[in-house]
Amino acid sequence: MKSTGDIRISTVVMAHPARREQAEQLVRRHPELDAEIVFDPDPDGKPATLRTAKAAWSRIREGATHHLVLQEDVQLCHDFSTVLHQALSVAPEGAIALFANWIMSTAQAVRLAALCGASWTPNIESWTPTQALLLPADVARQFADYTERYSEDKPDNRAMAEFLADRGITAYIAIPNLVEHRPTPSLLLNDLLYGIRNSVVFPSSADVGTAPFNDRVVAPPAVAHMGLGDFETMCHYDPVIGDPRLPTTGHEVLITYGMSTVELSESFLGDLDYHPEAVATGWSQTLLFQFWITMFIQGVIARGMPELTKPADLDAAFENNRWARTALETLPAGALRKMFTHGDLRRHSDPLTPLCVSAMRAGFAAVDHWPGLTALWRPDIHQIVPQWNRGDKQATETVS
Repeated sequence: MKSTGDIRISTVVMAHPARREQAEQLVRRHPELDAEIVFDPDPDGKPATLRTAKAAWSRIREGATHHLVLQEDVQLCHDFSTVLHQALSVAPEGAIALFANWIMSTAQAVRLAALCGASWTPNIESWTPTQALLLPADVARQFADYTERYSEDKPDNRAMAEFLADRGITAYIAIPNLVEHRPTPSLLLNDLLYGIRNSVVFPSSADVGTAPFNDRVVAPPAVAHMGLGDFETMCHYDPVIGDPRLPTTGHEVLITYGMSTVELSESFLGDLDYHPEAVATGWSQTLLFQFWITMFIQGVIARGMPELTKPADLDAAFENNRWARTALETLPAGALRKMFTHGDLRRHSDPLTPLCVSAMRAGFAAVDHWPGLTALWRPDIHQIVPQWNRGDKQATETVS
């Protein structure tokens, strides 16, 4: 058990016996954690995460203040233990997720929070990232008991989300992530179903810094996110505040609050003219437009955050906040994660990053020309919902 000051962390690696060597190697690489391996108690049974998670969250060392559960297929950042203790010294109260998938809706919240120089943002998914999750020891014990109500088919990440919601506990994503997901074949077929699932902002350099974390929490009012699957790609504006939470297609929101279809098209094509490297990838304008509009809306949302109010603030944020550009650069790769092998993905996705940056600049500046776009800053007040969820009169006015 690793101890620093008043923080004493017990660590468990949850694993399947088929991945014994991976788990043991993780423990050998980080002897300072004094981690224990907890194996699936029914390895010949139907693949399921909850029965192993229950055992892992129950195995708390005597005297621990916090309990960390790592899945066996993760890579830890350089000087992980020291950095983790520094993070906990300034972390908000709640569950701390040390990993967030680069295509989660929350990944876009991470990117906005990183622009603001924050080290934490709340998880906004209906599930909790459990690849590397840390709980106060007493909360960890409660979760182990809580799992008794579920069948083993319940995914541990959804059981954890329901438990935290039931207890009124928020899960926060650490910026940067301190853990990366390794490209290992999934026992649940997740690699084949969902593609490459890397971190949104994992330090590429060995030097994370002696004190990379501060106590700032940024929770954006909305995010724009895109997914690629089932041969359809579409940007969605997703209100985070307000009830109910109903994602709306990105172009619909922009047109509703001031931009015409002609203005939207010309804004995109104008930016595309300056990015031949994006055109040279061979991706269609249909796909490039979805990258552009996603980051355009992210720029609109960013302009409404207290730290980013003046036209020059966006570029200054990219320049001065260490993790801002690192986080943004993972967006294209995350969106294309099902299309390429791990070795080829970044080669095909990196040329799209400059277009994404330009799109965000365009959205950031667009508020000055289309002030109605400020509605995106307060979706709870403006009731930003899809056309299908509006009254007939409002829907007619929107599409006319």
